[in-house]
Amino acid sequence: MGRKAKLKQRKKSQINLSKPELIDSDQFVQHLERQGYSLKKPNLAPEVPQKRIEPQI
Repeated sequence: MGRKAKLKQRKKSQINLSKPELIDSDQFVQHLERQGYSLKKPNLAPEVPQKRIEPQI
């Protein structure tokens, strides 16, 4: 077996082993709320003024 074939075989075996676990969406929301975030009332960034302000010297 050549070098590239061995690498290819390893990649295939790693893909089969590392299947992502299904996470419940409620669990995700609860985790965010424990960190202090809220999906119902998000904190928005302040709006950027449209006009350019010249610095005073």
